[in-house]
Amino acid sequence: MQALPMKLKPVFLFLIGSSILFSSCATLKGKYRRDLLNKSLVGSPLFNSHFTGFALYDPEDSTYLYKLNDDKYFTPASNTKLLTFYAGLTMMRDSIPGLRYKIINDSLFFTGTGDPTFLHPDFEQQPILEMLQDTSYSLHYVKPDFNDDQFAPGWSWEDYEYYFQPERSAFPIYGNTIRYAYDSIKDSFAVEPKFFSAFAETRTIDSEKKSPYRLKNTNIFSFAPDTARSNYKNSVPFKTSDELTIALLEDTLKRKVNWAKGFNFNSSQLAYSRPSAQLFALMLKRSDNLAAEHILYLCASEMNLPLNAEAVIRYAQEHNLKIYPNPPVWKDGSGLSRYNLMTPRGMIEVLNHISTKVSINEMKQLLSIGGVDGTLKDWYKPREGESPYVFAKTGTLSNNHNLTGIIQTQSGKHLFFSFMNNNYPTGSRPVKLEMEKVMRLIYERY
Repeated sequence: MQALPMKLKPVFLFLIGSSILFSSCATLKGKYRRDLLNKSLVGSPLFNSHFTGFALYDPEDSTYLYKLNDDKYFTPASNTKLLTFYAGLTMMRDSIPGLRYKIINDSLFFTGTGDPTFLHPDFEQQPILEMLQDTSYSLHYVKPDFNDDQFAPGWSWEDYEYYFQPERSAFPIYGNTIRYAYDSIKDSFAVEPKFFSAFAETRTIDSEKKSPYRLKNTNIFSFAPDTARSNYKNSVPFKTSDELTIALLEDTLKRKVNWAKGFNFNSSQLAYSRPSAQLFALMLKRSDNLAAEHILYLCASEMNLPLNAEAVIRYAQEHNLKIYPNPPVWKDGSGLSRYNLMTPRGMIEVLNHISTKVSINEMKQLLSIGGVDGTLKDWYKPREGESPYVFAKTGTLSNNHNLTGIIQTQSGKHLFFSFMNNNYPTGSRPVKLEMEKVMRLIYERY
């Protein structure tokens, strides 16, 4: 090797020395940050009172910045919706298949695709409703080829009456729930759809909060709505059936709907209802369980798979969402199932998969934004003069609370994280408060 000229040697040595110094400073800074996180996580009496896992990842460098129990399995609750989101991104088009239909002579035969937005009160525009209203063809409802139970494995049977657990079906209608809508002028609640008015008692708020709100195997309701609740929480799931679907269709369309059994849908068409992104946002921001479960059926409709959640989940894991070495135990679309299991590292891999389909900025807008909207509206609020910094999916069941998503640090970096807490004996509030301290530390120090 040719020796450097004498004039260049000092410059060369300076550059080498600067590089070593910079590398040493970066290493020390990284260690200092890890020590701070260790103190906040491992050194926390609260986090030590239950099972906690955490992973912090830099997607730009493909590097894990911190790991705690990252390869251990946790009950993810609604963090499962991130897996469902990726399935939807890879298996659905940019619009929702709202109806499968076939026209023969003067008759329109139709069946469900699993579209949960049909007559859903949160979606004002209803193109499938308009299609059925405006057609001159006679209408013939075909029993859907639905190969699932109303509840997924691992769901709590006693939650059948609560707004967050509507039944799964191939032809959801009105969100598969009745709603008690408040009229501020009349200062009273009305039942929607009106079809159920005669079967739904409206009670005043009382200290006992009488239960059940709906008799288990009937559509007879008794509920005490409250103006302090969000509109969608003043709702009760109804018992679904093909007979009820036809009755609701006739009541809404004001026309006859025939029932055609055993119809062959070869050479049929799909009618599309609305942009898929609208449904993804509802699922991720509100953590809507009906939307999550039925995204799997919409995937099945697009892929010509059976309307069966397990078949779609199996297909997604085999072809789209490969996670190694700790693949998820994935049992439903929403995360209501206690049988679901995921690792913090696995959740980071899901975020990496998602980022190959949508940009990080798009992900930030679809997820709940800390202090702004969705399930994070009251948490991770930026201080005065700051922009929001936490964009994430919550996941909460009794004694379990998780958070997976993106943190935008004060320095402008976007980091992926998964923060999982299982089996704490208290309510979730103390855990959330402690998690806020950790996320604030990351925001300020990274």
